Amino acid sequence: MRNKVVKIGDREILVVEKKIKELKQLSKDISVSFNDLLKTDLDNKTTDDVFNVIFEQLEDKIIILFPQLNVEDIEDAYVSELEALLLAFIEVNFTGAKKVISQVMKLA
Repeated sequence: MRNKVVKIGDREILVVEKKIKELKQLSKDISVSFNDLLKTDLDNKTTDDVFNVIFEQLEDKIIILFPQLNVEDIEDAYVSELEALLLAFIEVNFTGAKKVISQVMKLA
């Protein structure tokens, strides 16, 4: 099982490889309906209103992926820290799949 530690502010977050069934559940939990987003009524909305909706969605999804974090952790984080956290998640969970897919693609 792969894992990686990422520093967010003063905290160290352990990113642990998930089982396939856990990844499937996470996929369902972080799913967003693009149709619902596109149907969002923008009349009388400011750019601040729109950005707030986007950031709330991001915060909710990041907390689902990394339950060790809370809204305050995310709001106090640098974008580069969140990027490192998401890259660690991808590295820990999908590096093996990437290697297998690249080998299969060479056969095609």
